Amino acid sequence: MTLESANPPKGTILIIDDSPDNLRVLSKTLTAHGYTVRCVINASMAFVSIQNLPPDLILLDVRMPGMDGYEVCQRLKQNPKTEEIPIIFLSALSDVRNIVSAFQVGGVDYITKPFQTEEVLARIRHQLTIQELKNQLAIQNKQLLQEIDERKQIEQSLHEEIQCRILTEASLQDAKNMAEAANYIKSEFLAQMSHELRTPLNIILGYTALMRGEGNLTPDHQDSLAAIDDSAQRLLKLINNILAITHAELHQLSLNEQEFDFHHLLDSIVALWQSKALKKGLRFEFQRSSEVPQHIRADESKVRQILMNLLDNAIQTTDTGAIAIKVAVENPLSFSVDETCKLVFEVQGNGVRVALSDLEMGLQAFFQTESNQKLGQELGLSLLLVRQFAQLMGGDVIFKSSLGQSNGVWVYLPVQVASRQAVAQSSSHFVASVGQTILEPDTLTKETLQTAMPNDWLMQLHQAAVKGFDQQILHLLQKVPANHASLAKTLEMWTHNFQFDRIVEVTEVPQ
Repeated sequence: MTLESANPPKGTILIIDDSPDNLRVLSKTLTAHGYTVRCVINASMAFVSIQNLPPDLILLDVRMPGMDGYEVCQRLKQNPKTEEIPIIFLSALSDVRNIVSAFQVGGVDYITKPFQTEEVLARIRHQLTIQELKNQLAIQNKQLLQEIDERKQIEQSLHEEIQCRILTEASLQDAKNMAEAANYIKSEFLAQMSHELRTPLNIILGYTALMRGEGNLTPDHQDSLAAIDDSAQRLLKLINNILAITHAELHQLSLNEQEFDFHHLLDSIVALWQSKALKKGLRFEFQRSSEVPQHIRADESKVRQILMNLLDNAIQTTDTGAIAIKVAVENPLSFSVDETCKLVFEVQGNGVRVALSDLEMGLQAFFQTESNQKLGQELGLSLLLVRQFAQLMGGDVIFKSSLGQSNGVWVYLPVQVASRQAVAQSSSHFVASVGQTILEPDTLTKETLQTAMPNDWLMQLHQAAVKGFDQQILHLLQKVPANHASLAKTLEMWTHNFQFDRIVEVTEVPQ
């Protein structure tokens, strides 16, 4: 590739020479090679031209009248606006001293006259290439500095965000510690208060039991003692419900799912509460839809507690008429094993003395109802536990009522359909783990306890349950023989759920 056919970087070249002939020759040559050329014959015109439009390169003659090329170069290099323009000196002087002087004042190259066109073009192209690379490098450096600044800003923002998160996490940890401390104080306070409340209740219940055993009391006195005993028992139940709710709030509830025979569970619960309803003079109606699966996988203990609390509340709030419980499936279909269906429990009672709408409006840990404050407190605490268990299992509770008419509670629980084989394997595994036949909690009776344990143990258990001393009860349960492990398990479940009234009922010695 020849010099003429090369594609050098194009640019503007200013030629400063007092010889018009030299200017014409250089101008014609450079223009022919694609450069934009300007020519001046003295220093003053050169400064004016450079100030109006700085060139990309300057060809400067050393010998000029007035101001020579060295001085012109020196002045240009002193000006920040022109110091970067490359200057190539043109001179007939070829001694070393003149060449060194040219480089000392800031020149980038030196061409001696007479010069060859190819040499001039090569040196110009070389300097313009260097200048172009310098410009590119300057642009890249500027971009790099800009990127560095941007990254510094990003790093600063990240640092500030990290610091903010650290402060937030520290604040959350402080809040968590404060909440845990508050919960601990709350738990200790309630435990202490429950102890202080149960102690006088124990005295009241003890004295009423002794006085009711005396045969010289008038019927009015017997009725008064019965009212005192009933109020004390209800107050004890209220305290137990408060403790159960507090226990659920302070300790995260968990599910213990297993396969079990759901129809058998319903039958055992119905058998227990049907007898209680009949004792109160109420009819007991039970309906189970044919679509309800017999074997399911769910938390059997929580399903049992939900139904027991609902039926207990229904019997408490119904004076006359009937208690009705219906079990169905929402959107009944033919469910296969391992599929999920939603069970619907409906419990209704006639003649309810407390409007369930009051409960729905104020269903919190503590509230009052206009119709019956004490009974409303008991129902609200019990139904709050029902809702907590139902929502933990992925379901919910709906209350519907109209004062003086039939009132109902609807509980929706999603469960997984299980097979008979899965239930059998689950039961056999549990039986093998305890080494005995499993007793249903609702089949635990006084006769069962009397057969399994001595009378003095039963009396100690009864007194501990009356007082509500859960730790004392758990200590007594450790004395139950291994062949009655299911009995101990049932009593332990009642104790953990603060259902001391059930323990009192099965351990009470008839007068």
